[in-house]
Amino acid sequence: MDLKPILSALLRHKVVLFLLVLVIALSCGVVSNSVFLMTLHLERLHMPAGFDEDRLVEINADTLLTPHSDEAKRRTRETADALRQIPGVQGVTLSNQVPLDYSAFFPGYIALNEKDAESRSGVLVAVYGGEEFAKTLGLRLVAGRWLNPLGFVDYADVFKPGSVLAPSEALITTALAKRVWPGQNPLGKQFYFTSGKPPTTVVGVVEHLPRPNAIYGPGEEDYSIVLPMRLWLDDGVYYLLRTADPSQRQQVLHAAVDTLHRLDPHVAIMSQRPVTDARKEQLGKDLAMARMLAGLCVTLLLITGLGIVGLSSYWVQQRRRHIGVRRALGATRTDILRYFMLENFLLTSLGVMLGMALAYGLSALLMHYYELPRLPWFYFPLGAVALWVTGQLAVLAPALRASCISPAAAAAG
Repeated sequence: MDLKPILSALLRHKVVLFLLVLVIALSCGVVSNSVFLMTLHLERLHMPAGFDEDRLVEINADTLLTPHSDEAKRRTRETADALRQIPGVQGVTLSNQVPLDYSAFFPGYIALNEKDAESRSGVLVAVYGGEEFAKTLGLRLVAGRWLNPLGFVDYADVFKPGSVLAPSEALITTALAKRVWPGQNPLGKQFYFTSGKPPTTVVGVVEHLPRPNAIYGPGEEDYSIVLPMRLWLDDGVYYLLRTADPSQRQQVLHAAVDTLHRLDPHVAIMSQRPVTDARKEQLGKDLAMARMLAGLCVTLLLITGLGIVGLSSYWVQQRRRHIGVRRALGATRTDILRYFMLENFLLTSLGVMLGMALAYGLSALLMHYYELPRLPWFYFPLGAVALWVTGQLAVLAPALRASCISPAAAAAG
């Protein structure tokens, strides 16, 4: 019975109505996506590593060696052998990137056919390479076998322009196997790593191997592959050293840096630290980002609520005579309260409907430009409920003041 007068009253203030609906819509769209991104950052705080991170140290070094030269290859072998002789070192590998160190991310796409590989419309994965990479990290094999040591190819030869060379086999994670071949045995399956090259065969499945970087949806943090690619010092590598005991990490790290400087006085050490420190650094960033997004959501809801309070208070003041007349005609305080609560609910609902469309569009933009996962459907009603609750709480005080207006206000006009 109140709908007709409510709609009539709202339409008499079209500009104010439009602005408030726009604010509610923007808040709904941003809050829905922000809560989703905040959840993704918080989930990474408990992400399993899948390897012995507390026994690993990393060194990022740069060299002046001529790319792809015989000298670079010789020096690489000498350096790796020297690092293996350090007391407490159980394994050494040169890798293109380090799990849990988000300072670098080497992405790739795997597709089940050449057409998808050419359009790069396959599954986005982290690509790892390096001799003895799996052994040094201590990855856990759950099916199949390890990479064939005789099947390794040079990293630079795979990615140089015009090359048709592709790794013949690969290790993938359990999560990636379920994503690409759901309900099937992934061993022996083939995928295309790049277009114009032969397919790569899956020979083993490891339990976990997280991406170094990027925001991802639930379950996508382990979309990684390990390829039999050999790296040299001129490829901009990371040294990964596995220690016999976590207590030896700092000792091994200092000895490794001294060894690198002794073998090459001109080597530039870009970074050096235990892998756990890299994880702590990134987790700190994730926690800070989650707090920032939470603050953004609270701020938007607060601004929206204050806008509703201000507008409702203005409308109550403008309608004092109208409210007094209704009270004189028999309307109870509950009727007046319900009138304003219903009016605000309709107003908020209109903003929420537009906000859901805005949230979907914002999610599509984030997917397209930043490789972020799609916003799950249940975040849409979550944002709607947040705005509905904010709107009803914000209008409560002005509505209660309106319900206290006496019938005498009609005469005071």
